[in-house]
Amino acid sequence: MKNQNLYPAPCFYKKTTLLAIFLIAFLFVFKTNTFAQSSLTIGTSPSSEKLQLQPGETYEGEIVVWNLSDKTTTYQTYTRGFRQVENQPGTAVMLRKAEERKALYSATSWITVSKTEIELIPNKNEKIFYKITVPEDITKGEYTAIIAFISDTQAKSLGTTAFTNLSSGTPFLIKIGDEFVENAELLKFASDKNFYEFPTVTFETRIKNLGDTHISPVGEILLTNIFNQEIGKLVFNANGQSILRDNTGNYESVWDFGSFLTNDNKLILGPIDAKLVVTYRNFQPGFAPLVAETSFWIIPWKYIIIALLIIITIMILLKMRKNRKEQPQPLPK
Repeated sequence: MKNQNLYPAPCFYKKTTLLAIFLIAFLFVFKTNTFAQSSLTIGTSPSSEKLQLQPGETYEGEIVVWNLSDKTTTYQTYTRGFRQVENQPGTAVMLRKAEERKALYSATSWITVSKTEIELIPNKNEKIFYKITVPEDITKGEYTAIIAFISDTQAKSLGTTAFTNLSSGTPFLIKIGDEFVENAELLKFASDKNFYEFPTVTFETRIKNLGDTHISPVGEILLTNIFNQEIGKLVFNANGQSILRDNTGNYESVWDFGSFLTNDNKLILGPIDAKLVVTYRNFQPGFAPLVAETSFWIIPWKYIIIALLIIITIMILLKMRKNRKEQPQPLPK
């Protein structure tokens, strides 16, 4: 009877190792290519445009486009409207064709461009001229559009998702008229929890834009302790994220102090009150601010338990010591 080799042949290890190396290399290349496709390949100037026009008015301008990649690339010129990502202020995605037909505030049909296709060599730029013709019967308010530049490769490989990146072009915010409605509603202001162990608190705010133009709500959150002493002040919407018309924006503000005493020895324990004051008007700043209040507790319960255990231990030891002293001493023989 022949002896069977209970261990795999050396060539088996060699093949397995080579296969593993191949798979790792494949995954690395795949990830690298995916990242490269999603990276920014062009630059535009201006990066965005805000205009105020009148019904029937015509406006002309230019966009400078340059190639940031190391390859000569052909780009198609697209004109589309865009919308805010739901509940996310400061964000926007381009409208797809089906959305464009239903869009109420798209200025796409007003815009014509000088070139529908451009070829850019690396580190060189090209000028695109555009013309905006506002309809005579348009109602006042703010309308949006973007002149975007999408490469043939992106259009083929990414399909409709290629039209979601506003960084590939110049977005326009076009206000029509002279007077605009700036109105908003504060739907929510609250801390994310009712009790905290440390003074690290996240405030959640939701604001709805009820006007006919975008708004950029700004303000502050004032914090006071149980003695009505000011213990902190937090800037609201420090990045100036905007909410487009007929949209809602969710904001998060984080207060992270890191101590239970302020620099001037004010206590940060127990019930804490927070007051939000927000303004959002450009034409009448400070008029009719949005105001709301909320409260929460800061209770370092672990420290409290440790302190109580220490106190109880000390009391027991003192009691034992007292009992020992009170015991009658034996009489000397």
